[in-house]
Amino acid sequence: MSDPRIPYQNGAAPWAGPGQPDRPSYPEPLGSPAHPQSPYVEPSHPEHHTGQYAAATDQRAVTAGQRRVPVDEAYPPARRRPPNKPLPEPPAGLAVGAIVAACCLLFVELAELAILLVTGGRAEAAAGLELGLGVRIDPNGGTVTLLFGLAAYVAACLWLQAGRRFAEAANPTARFTHGRGWTWFGWLVPVAFLWIPFVVVRDVRRALVADGARRVALGLWWPFWLLASLRVFTPSAQDVEVVVRSVAAAALTIAFVHWIRIIREITRAQEKAAGFA
Repeated sequence: MSDPRIPYQNGAAPWAGPGQPDRPSYPEPLGSPAHPQSPYVEPSHPEHHTGQYAAATDQRAVTAGQRRVPVDEAYPPARRRPPNKPLPEPPAGLAVGAIVAACCLLFVELAELAILLVTGGRAEAAAGLELGLGVRIDPNGGTVTLLFGLAAYVAACLWLQAGRRFAEAANPTARFTHGRGWTWFGWLVPVAFLWIPFVVVRDVRRALVADGARRVALGLWWPFWLLASLRVFTPSAQDVEVVVRSVAAAALTIAFVHWIRIIREITRAQEKAAGFA
């Protein structure tokens, strides 16, 4: 295409429209973008340079009865995900401590029951069983049982507290029915001790162990543990005492087996979440 300002360019005659053979004509007016060799001038938009383009666009949208969508609504900023915090160390040591304390409590309870069955009376059992270091198992007194029971309580609560802290870090969407303080007070508050410890253990396991990976029935562990608590209400009659403590020892043994399985199941889930297994 030739320049209209030059009559003849490169030997080519300008194109003439119909009815105007002597004057060059173009299908598009001069100055349009269709003719790159024509003197085209870019239209000037002062509002682009003065920052008034957005205001002018809003005014046109209001005049046309339309709503202009702000840029931040049309393209919302991407949400920044918080950096993943490192998981705490799985409380494997506390799990071992809880198991050892439970074993000692079961041993003391079975030893006291064996003394009662062998001696056949409270008077004959007064001598008790000497364990050394000044420790004597006496079925008539509950000092040793109370000490080992307190040790089992502290070890279990420490492990459950650390397990809940790990579960909250590994599964932020997990829900817990009660606060952290109930991990300790749930075993001691009257009436509440009938179900709150069960709920605490259930919530910790639910947050870490998937439904298909649960192999231990909490419904068997907790009733037998409550049945083992009958040892506290031992009557003074000799025959009834032997029967009650025998039932309590059997229930404690079954509850102990399930308790060990629960600890091992939760510990495996913690190690898997931490990448150790």
